[in-house]
Amino acid sequence: MKFPSRRTSAIIAVFAALLVAAYFIINHKKTESDAISIYFTCDTSGRLEPCGCFTGQHGGLTRLKTWFDAHPPRGDSLKADVGGALAGGADYDVIQYRYLLRAFAAMEYAALNMGASEAALPAETLRDLAKHSPVPMISASLVDAASRKAVLPPTRIVTIAGKRIGILGIAAPESIKEVGRGLSVLTTDEAVSRHLPELERTTDFIILLAFAKEDELRRLARTFYEIDVILGGDVAGPAQEIIRENESIILYTTNEARTVGTLSGKFSPGKPTRLVDAAYNIEMLWENIPQADEFRTLVRAYRDEIRRTPLAIDAAVADDPNAIPGVAPMAMFIGSSSCASCHQSDHAKWAASGHAHAFETLVKKGSDADPHCIKCHTVGFGEPGGYRRSMGAGKFVDVGCESCHGPASAHLDKVLHGKPVNFTFRPLGPADCKSCHYGEFSRPFDWNEFWPPVAHGKEGAAPRKADRPAQSIR
Repeated sequence: MKFPSRRTSAIIAVFAALLVAAYFIINHKKTESDAISIYFTCDTSGRLEPCGCFTGQHGGLTRLKTWFDAHPPRGDSLKADVGGALAGGADYDVIQYRYLLRAFAAMEYAALNMGASEAALPAETLRDLAKHSPVPMISASLVDAASRKAVLPPTRIVTIAGKRIGILGIAAPESIKEVGRGLSVLTTDEAVSRHLPELERTTDFIILLAFAKEDELRRLARTFYEIDVILGGDVAGPAQEIIRENESIILYTTNEARTVGTLSGKFSPGKPTRLVDAAYNIEMLWENIPQADEFRTLVRAYRDEIRRTPLAIDAAVADDPNAIPGVAPMAMFIGSSSCASCHQSDHAKWAASGHAHAFETLVKKGSDADPHCIKCHTVGFGEPGGYRRSMGAGKFVDVGCESCHGPASAHLDKVLHGKPVNFTFRPLGPADCKSCHYGEFSRPFDWNEFWPPVAHGKEGAAPRKADRPAQSIR
């Protein structure tokens, strides 16, 4: 019997090794191609970055970008936002939202659903935003009030891991407090029913982005078995584990850009396509995650634009929604220096506190023209006679006496003219502090910890006529 030569044996061995390697490479690639990671966020509320008022702040899209860069997915990925990315309905909120759209696009989001805050915008504003948005804005719920036709594209179809994935966006009417001019909101069943049959016919896998409460998410799963994954918002907190209802996987998150939900798995072969080997994590965007430099550039660009843009809130007299037409305010703002003569020790304690230097922190960050920041760092911003951006750092800056106690002109007028001081300020308590000291804008608020350093009160009787400051009230 003739045995193969050493050379031939070596060639055979190498060939066999190549076959084995090819087998593992092909199967590894197949496994990778079947894998998908779905990332979802909700309730960003304008948090392009954490405000920086206190240390220990989590979240912000600046950190989310860094987290995505440090956690590349296994296989293909899809990113979507469930809604509530807009901070509010003011003109400066809309300006900020355009920068949020650029950030979502840079992170390769497939779709942004419209939530409660977006639903409060006028129809024409939504159309204009969507027209220029670098990332698709979708909503099957928001329709033109007259024609009942969709204001935005209701769906988005993408191809991931060889599968056509249909993304449908809705917002439950009970989750929307205010509806913008020219808009109507469909019931969730009508919004879904209008588009689900077409998605079922043309796609392999359906994801519903639903800005709705948890009970409604479960009801939708029971009603529409065709939906494979329901990603929700308008909830008290993120889901802690996968919820399975009917044929659907349900997950949800919230928390103002401090979390990102991750759902991973593999697509099953054939029809219907399901997600198998599903795994879920809710990831916190901790303070030790660096903020992405390219998004910090976006923040600076937003601040530059907001500084040079005239805003409605810059009006000399802001509209007070609670004011009675034709009736002037009982008192106007006069500034903390006007309180110093009679309340010397209280004023000295204030001057030594962080409140007396609150505006400086905005100047250092370049956010001293951002209305989102100004309100808690000035006196009477947005109120008649209060701080205006045109004042710069010259008047009504810092957290002064009237920031908490309200306009003081009526009180001082009594003192200066020797009249009985029957004007009293309302009592203050922890709730007043929490109008600014809450959430990411403060350490966990504890009245017993925060009050003692700034504790103050009455300093006795009004000064004698000869001691009164030479001031007049206009």
